[in-house]
Amino acid sequence: MEKVRHLEITLKDIQLATKNFNKENFIAKGGFGSVYKGVLQLSDGVIDVAVKRLDPESGQGNHEFMMEITTLSCYRHKNLVSLVGFCDVDKEKILVYERETNGSLDKYIGNPIDLNWIKRLKISIGAARGLNYLHDEVGQQHRIIHRDIKSANILISKNWEAKVADFGLSKIAPANIQYTFLVTAAAGTYGYLDPVYHHTGVLTKESDVYSFGVVLFEILCGRLAYEEGYGFLGPLVERMYTTKKLDDIILPNLRKQMSLNSLNTFAAIAYQCLKVNRSERPRMAQIIEKLENAYKIQASLKPAEFARVGIWGTKSSGGPQNIWEFMLKRDHKLKMITIDHGVLIYSLMFTTESKGILYTSKKAGGWNGGETVSEVMFEDDEEIIGINGTVGVSTGQYAGYTVISSLSFLSNKKTHGPFGRVTTNPFSVPLDKGNFGGLYGLAGYYIDGIGVYMKASSDEITQVGYWGIKAPGGPQNQWSFQLERNHHLKKITIDHGDLIYSLMFTTEFRGEEKTSNKAGGWKGGDVKSKVTFTWDEEITAIEGTVGVSRGTYAGITIISSLTFITNKKTHGPYGSVTGTPFTVPWGKDSFAGFFGRCGYYIDAIGVYLRATI
Repeated sequence: MEKVRHLEITLKDIQLATKNFNKENFIAKGGFGSVYKGVLQLSDGVIDVAVKRLDPESGQGNHEFMMEITTLSCYRHKNLVSLVGFCDVDKEKILVYERETNGSLDKYIGNPIDLNWIKRLKISIGAARGLNYLHDEVGQQHRIIHRDIKSANILISKNWEAKVADFGLSKIAPANIQYTFLVTAAAGTYGYLDPVYHHTGVLTKESDVYSFGVVLFEILCGRLAYEEGYGFLGPLVERMYTTKKLDDIILPNLRKQMSLNSLNTFAAIAYQCLKVNRSERPRMAQIIEKLENAYKIQASLKPAEFARVGIWGTKSSGGPQNIWEFMLKRDHKLKMITIDHGVLIYSLMFTTESKGILYTSKKAGGWNGGETVSEVMFEDDEEIIGINGTVGVSTGQYAGYTVISSLSFLSNKKTHGPFGRVTTNPFSVPLDKGNFGGLYGLAGYYIDGIGVYMKASSDEITQVGYWGIKAPGGPQNQWSFQLERNHHLKKITIDHGDLIYSLMFTTEFRGEEKTSNKAGGWKGGDVKSKVTFTWDEEITAIEGTVGVSRGTYAGITIISSLTFITNKKTHGPYGSVTGTPFTVPWGKDSFAGFFGRCGYYIDAIGVYLRATI
């Protein structure tokens, strides 16, 4: 005890740090007791801490308490939790750690948004390095066997680094003989516990490897070691892996993030950890090597950067010769668009600049020539923030084709156009500054169809819109619904009459439903409609009209009608189809939610889209 006396912290200081274990500071309760967050005053400043207060009834006593102190005071590694100190006064046994602000790994297993595949790979590598240190790097004569490796005992720092925690059940074993083992009563957590250790009482470092293999499959599949309806994950993944059906138990929205080679490399080493024969289980150093390979494979892939919005005009593709695209490279600036037009848009060309050199794209369309060639020149600080156009029908020699009849390019400086002839079938694509990523479409004798590439933000989400009022109002006027990747949009509730008054969204995840706050609804409508989506149905477009409110709150630009189009059917229209129409189609698997302005009505709406390109 004398060797760790310098780590003692007074009970008074701990009570001050946790506001006397105030329930507002409570973080979690486990088999050991309760954990509280706090701010501890030290001689050299303050530190955020997690305080583990041992419950006398927990079954963990003085041995486990001292094992935790001994292990963490003697052994330090960036992938082990850091012990700040302890308190052992009367009946109080308290451990104080540096607080890892993101909590424990188990809370994120089913969340592929906050914990995407690349983060999961990094966390797996960090946890493996922490375990490797315990097994093979703490000294030449001994090693630490953790005995309770599970996702709840892997903490996540604010930088999403893994920290192995909870050493109360750990054992010190000799490391200078070929086969290290201890005979001890089996301890750990069911679902993670090595079956050989459970049945024989013989503990080896390979028992930790088995437990870590279960954690790796939790990380891979997005499922905890035990879940109602699935049972224990270990036996399930062994069966699914050997029958080549592992994809069936990986969360679909997590699977979409993985390269096949990264998945296969990760799954192969995780499966090897679960081998019944302990001699076939890998060492932690081998696991680290394979996990690093899986990370390198995934990191070498270019992440999705663009979402597609459109097409307006002709939808049928014809042949490959009819498909055109212009994608703006990251280090390029759009300098000029060349438009060949007359009563229709015949062709488009794009000129960009990078490091003083100009690059001109191939001509899109142009199998037929127009009467006028216009050049839109963009200033150095000018960029496109919207595209307007109309859809028409060709005449003359090549009559009867649906084509783009006019185009306008809106920038942060001015509106360029319209070019061509404006018809009564308009479309518009408002963009946020910095979102324009290019154009694509179909072409032949004319520009037959056009769509927009939207640049995504760091979380692969981009915004399209608004349609409706543009004035921001206050924070109370802003609404947002963003669909979590592992959730299915099950229902939209629409309160409407001659206008759209409010919207609510219900999602489902593993049988549990969650309903969003109501957007709008300061005024009630005449009808409440519910759109229910089947499990394999997703929204691929919305249509609507922008109108003007009447009555007591007259003269406000609002959304007067909405229609939701899915891969299965069309739902709507809801409201009164009056005012200026808009339509927003996008690619399958892109829908990520809606946002907008509201008050007494839904004043404006936009769409969140997920990058798929």
